[in-house]
Amino acid sequence: MDNKEGINPVIQQAENVAYSDEVRESHIDMNPPQVVEPLTGSSVIVEPEVKNKVPDNGFPIGYGPNEHMKKIEKPKKPSMSERLKHARKKLTVKQKVLLISIPSAIVLIIGGFVVYASITGMFKTDYGSTYLSSKDLKNEMQKIRSDANCDKVVEYVSNQYTANDTYNEYVNGCRLVAEGVSDEIVAKIGDTSAVLRDEEVRRRYETLKTALKAAKTENGEVNETLKRYSIWHEWIKAEAATDKLYGDSWPDQDLNKAAAILTDSGIDEYKEYGEKWYEKKKVLADAANAYYHPAPSAIIADLHAIMKAAENDFYNFKKENELDVTELFPLELVDTAKLYAKFEEFYNYVKDAYQDNYDPAIGGCKEFVTNVVCE
Repeated sequence: MDNKEGINPVIQQAENVAYSDEVRESHIDMNPPQVVEPLTGSSVIVEPEVKNKVPDNGFPIGYGPNEHMKKIEKPKKPSMSERLKHARKKLTVKQKVLLISIPSAIVLIIGGFVVYASITGMFKTDYGSTYLSSKDLKNEMQKIRSDANCDKVVEYVSNQYTANDTYNEYVNGCRLVAEGVSDEIVAKIGDTSAVLRDEEVRRRYETLKTALKAAKTENGEVNETLKRYSIWHEWIKAEAATDKLYGDSWPDQDLNKAAAILTDSGIDEYKEYGEKWYEKKKVLADAANAYYHPAPSAIIADLHAIMKAAENDFYNFKKENELDVTELFPLELVDTAKLYAKFEEFYNYVKDAYQDNYDPAIGGCKEFVTNVVCE
């Protein structure tokens, strides 16, 4: 190359620089490795591990203000067997004897009780007491089932020939039927062994008990009906007796007394009928008295016609208006046949169970050589 201006060319030589590996590794890597997350596509820079790197708290690993202190470990809880061994070592001789003798005594007592119970049958279900108590209930149920007093109350309510005392006996007998069996007998059965221990017996007992209780509730209005029947029968007897004594010529005193049985009864139907009866009967009684005890100036034929007209009017009234108490106030009781059927279901189960578990000491059944029959 030409040197037009006369300047000497300067030739520069390249400087040799020596690189230290230690210095190179301490430099920051401007292109750190990246990890790409597959789902989002974002990259995360992963810093390489550096030996002896100082933690963020400023202390190198293995150094710190509390490094000289020893780690205190939590004491381990002793096991149950270890605690028992430790406790036994502290026991005195007397305590060790008691520790052995008391459990042994308890075992002996329990064993003896079990043997006694098995011999005496303490835990055995006693069907005998339930059976005998059920027989008492059976007697009452049979009396109610066969009682005819309620039928007689209905049959003789308008019968003038049945005395009041006799009729009231029918009424009282029917009232007892409506009240049902004794609550004490039913409760007594509930306290017996078979009812308390045998689930099947208890279930049948509860069904019967519920039916008996419901029957008493349904028969609750029977007393009121019986009262109405008793009043009507008293009225029938009074009217018939006074008719027999005076015919149609009733004195006013007897007329008022008889009518008061109905008008003072507190029963609307009786009161209404009694007032109309008194009105018609009063006209007839006055006409009859005038005819049978005429005044001197009276015309007998006219008195007789007046009496006959009053008589026809009164008896037509009775024929058309006299009350039929049995239709007006029906005497309705619980069906004793259905109630007895529920009792039999309970009783037969108890009877059969007692035959299978018969106790001669209790008895109550017929004992044969090969079997037992309970009735």
